[in-house]
Amino acid sequence: MPHRTPIVVVLVLLAALVGLAVALAGSALLGVITGLVCLAMALTATWSVQRMSTPTDPSRRRLLALAAVLGAAAATGGAALGRTIRRVTRPDPRPVQEAMARDLGAEYMSLVARAYHPDRSGDLQLLVAPYNSANYPQESRSLVPQDPRTSHASVWMYLERVPLVVFGAGIGPSDSTERVSLADVAPTIAELIGFDDFLGLDREGRPLPEIARPANRPELVVTFVIDGGGWNVLHRFPDAWPNLRRLMQGGATYRNAIHGSFPAVTASAHATIGTGAFPRTHGITGHNIRDGAKVRKAYGPPGRAEPGDLLVPTLADLWRDATSNRAWVGELGYQIWHLGMLGRGGPTRRGDRRPVAVYWDETGDPQDWRSLNETLYRLPAGMPSLDRFNDYRDTYVPNPDRNPEFDPSRPKNLHCCSTPVIRYEGDMIEATLANEPVGSSEAPGLLFINYKAPDYTGHVYGMFDPMTGDALRDVDEQLGRLVAQLDALHPDRYALIVTADHGQCPLPDAAGGVRLDPIQLWDDLEREFGGGLFGLVQNVVPSEVYVHSDVLWDAGATREDMASFLRDYPYRRNIGPYVPRNVIEQDLLDRQQFAAVFATSFLDTLAGRDLEADFGAGTYHDADPDWIPAPVL
Repeated sequence: MPHRTPIVVVLVLLAALVGLAVALAGSALLGVITGLVCLAMALTATWSVQRMSTPTDPSRRRLLALAAVLGAAAATGGAALGRTIRRVTRPDPRPVQEAMARDLGAEYMSLVARAYHPDRSGDLQLLVAPYNSANYPQESRSLVPQDPRTSHASVWMYLERVPLVVFGAGIGPSDSTERVSLADVAPTIAELIGFDDFLGLDREGRPLPEIARPANRPELVVTFVIDGGGWNVLHRFPDAWPNLRRLMQGGATYRNAIHGSFPAVTASAHATIGTGAFPRTHGITGHNIRDGAKVRKAYGPPGRAEPGDLLVPTLADLWRDATSNRAWVGELGYQIWHLGMLGRGGPTRRGDRRPVAVYWDETGDPQDWRSLNETLYRLPAGMPSLDRFNDYRDTYVPNPDRNPEFDPSRPKNLHCCSTPVIRYEGDMIEATLANEPVGSSEAPGLLFINYKAPDYTGHVYGMFDPMTGDALRDVDEQLGRLVAQLDALHPDRYALIVTADHGQCPLPDAAGGVRLDPIQLWDDLEREFGGGLFGLVQNVVPSEVYVHSDVLWDAGATREDMASFLRDYPYRRNIGPYVPRNVIEQDLLDRQQFAAVFATSFLDTLAGRDLEADFGAGTYHDADPDWIPAPVL
């Protein structure tokens, strides 16, 4: 059947052209697979011809074999050709990266550079434009008009500015406007307790100005963090923090203190407080970190916390070692993210000598304070009874002026924003100071405290809601309670450092911002750069995108291509079909979602560069509306 031969040849060549077209579309892997399919088709055709009853011309068989090889070569070679064409025809993304960095300016670029760790950071760093906010997927699917749920995972000074005051014996009133950061907290503690070996590590932080080594070192240094209590929140509720105001008037106050790195989130802040270093050194680049090929939460699950995610030892780790385990160290906080202040607490501690480290178990039945990891940590002695919390809960009346639509309804978050859990934490702190050997003139103790509720209320109700003011007022009340107890137990023999980890994001609807939908961002990146057998995007979180490197290579694109693509990414392109029309900001459809998006390959180039000379003052001056806060009177 000689007439079949031309048909088979045509089919084989057609298959080869299909393979070439697939490869040119941008997926080398699909091109190779198509080539193999073509080869199989051609070999099958050759085998069929060879079995025909009518003898065939050997040259015809050779032609078919050649067609098979050419089909495979066309498709597999087309894979490389297609990838090369896509690579060559894309504009060079580096000038776009440089332009975004110049728009941002040297000050903000320094915050970005301090946070980048090549083994931990996401492939794309997302810097939403000022007053924009990044949603989580479940929020995008359930938006309502004037939705208060926001994220502060950004870089702007209204999120960065935090209060910072050092109070205690031998520390006179002073007022500084020198730029300092949370990285300066650990070195300041080291200065107060005379821990020169820590200061000799030459980490990024430095002892705060105006803090001199006291003649008699304190028996106990307490670090008290108001989560989400940045200056923009303090300004919103000026009458909610009388005890903090009193400490500022009597202690060393630093009005130009900032979080110090991007993004301004809890996990990074507390690791910076505990280590005296920025994320590029301590490795906690955000709530999510890359772990080889995986992306996971920093420190692992609550109850099984792993402090080994910190890449350097904390002040508490090293102080415990330096004092041969004589110094008491502990951390009392609501979430696992606060563990960065403590770290391991010394690697040789076992049994009853384990450090204190707790979290509020939102999934437990009943909910209560529990050890972050019972193998490594313990609860403090004399823990208050859960009955006390139940009494607080039973008599609690939420602010009637709140937005009741967003009252937490899930059991997990039921108590996150309420007065009862704040007071119950105060009871636990009081029991710790009364029952634990926290103070020693020979080996001063280190106690780290975090109150989470102001941040939680900001996420749930919004920073303008009276519930946020109530949470701030309740935490300030516990601060006054703590000072009274320290005065009673360690009069003139303690130091207290009070700060916050970040500010809060104003309601985008009220501030002229828009919301970033991670679902649509994911889809748009897949549509532009994906298309192969496997998905390109690994995860999208409020400040980062993680991608599969091998899939990106297969697409013939780079991280900088992706980052530059997002320079022009207006709000109108990011609205999902599930978003109700009455929540769409019709007047802001052309507002850009991002001020900048940086690829890790670009961030690699920042080391050693003169950021001031290269990037200048930037253009986003409106992102620091209050500048340095006024003196506290």
